[in-house]
Amino acid sequence: MSKRWAEHLSNISPKAIIGDDCVIHAGVHIHDQVKIGNRCLIQALAFIPNGVTIGDDVFVGPAVVFTNDRNLTEPWEISRTIVKNGVKIGANATIIAGVTLGEGCVIGAGAVVTKDVPAGELWVGNPAKFLRMSR
Repeated sequence: MSKRWAEHLSNISPKAIIGDDCVIHAGVHIHDQVKIGNRCLIQALAFIPNGVTIGDDVFVGPAVVFTNDRNLTEPWEISRTIVKNGVKIGANATIIAGVTLGEGCVIGAGAVVTKDVPAGELWVGNPAKFLRMSR
């Protein structure tokens, strides 16, 4: 039951729920209504706002950005984003609010994910599209 992160170098809300054996690197922002499962690795400079739920054994690469308001309307409304178990997200990817990343899928570096990604698929590009099965 270990939690390792650069607390003095990151902005992690005390209200966020973070599982066991997670490693969170410097410069990461994790807001209040975030849930992160067990054995996750969150690389430096990732941004995880309210409304994001991350499963177990997830890798979030450096400078990955999640958004949480899909429509940018007034009043502001959180669109929930779900990251299932075993997902891998490459550096500088952007995950647009309201999507679900299926179990074991892989998101390539720099991808912009605008819609749900099925389990076990590799998606790349802007906007992200299916490339091949990831397993």
